[in-house]
Amino acid sequence: MRNPSSGFLISISMQFKKDNLLTLLLLFPGLVFFIGLFIYPLCITFMNSLTISNHTGYSLQNYIDLLTSAKYWNVIGITFVLAISTTILSVLIALPLALILRKRVKGHTFIRLLILLPLTVLALISALGLLIVWDKNGWVNLFLMQVLPFIDEPLKINYTLYGLILFYAWLYSPHTILMTLSSIEGIDRNVEQAATITGAKPFEVFRYITLPLSMSGIRSGSVMTFLLAFGAFNVPLIAGGNYRPLTVAIYTEAGVFNNWPKASALAIIMGILEIIFILIYFKLTKKRSAA
Repeated sequence: MRNPSSGFLISISMQFKKDNLLTLLLLFPGLVFFIGLFIYPLCITFMNSLTISNHTGYSLQNYIDLLTSAKYWNVIGITFVLAISTTILSVLIALPLALILRKRVKGHTFIRLLILLPLTVLALISALGLLIVWDKNGWVNLFLMQVLPFIDEPLKINYTLYGLILFYAWLYSPHTILMTLSSIEGIDRNVEQAATITGAKPFEVFRYITLPLSMSGIRSGSVMTFLLAFGAFNVPLIAGGNYRPLTVAIYTEAGVFNNWPKASALAIIMGILEIIFILIYFKLTKKRSAA
């Protein structure tokens, strides 16, 4: 006589296999896309980075040369300065702007459109436009010299480090602003009002309630801004002057000097540095929000 429980187990097992097969079929296009456009190129880049210049074998010499070179440590430093400065500036802009816009002040719709404007323009076009606007004879300098009498000569913005940070902030801070705004607008105002009723001052409400509750949005937006700034290419290539981050250095090695193994090693180093920084950043911000 057949055991009923065994039949039940067999039916469950068959259903489980069907569900797994269906899940695999649904995931298959995404897996093909991920492997074909990420894993495979990454493997090719890594193998290429180990190639000796005369293609006679594989070695870590490219990594040794790069990591012992003061020139490339300077390039790495510039890349981090640009990305971190842009990220900090974007957060400093995003927080007060989000607090203002959630009150639905007059003209808030127009301000939101202005925030979205950099996202609708190609980075190449934005870089060229910013160079024109901030030129010594550009609109901004002409306006400032007319309005502010103590400015007797044009501001030097183009091809400077702080000018490049300004250009980066224009292009990439909307990601932080939008994510922060979405997070702050999702906070229940009753929670803040309850804290105010119990005697909390406005800064204390912001410090202990608004900021922690909006931290997820700030973290997500700032990470996106950091990644875009860290991997920026068009803007520093056109408006960077002597300040050349990793992306431009990789392009120079591959496109100008035709040294693909060295460029590949730089790309791998760049990816590793990004991952390490993001992991540290998430760990620090999680501790901060938990505190």
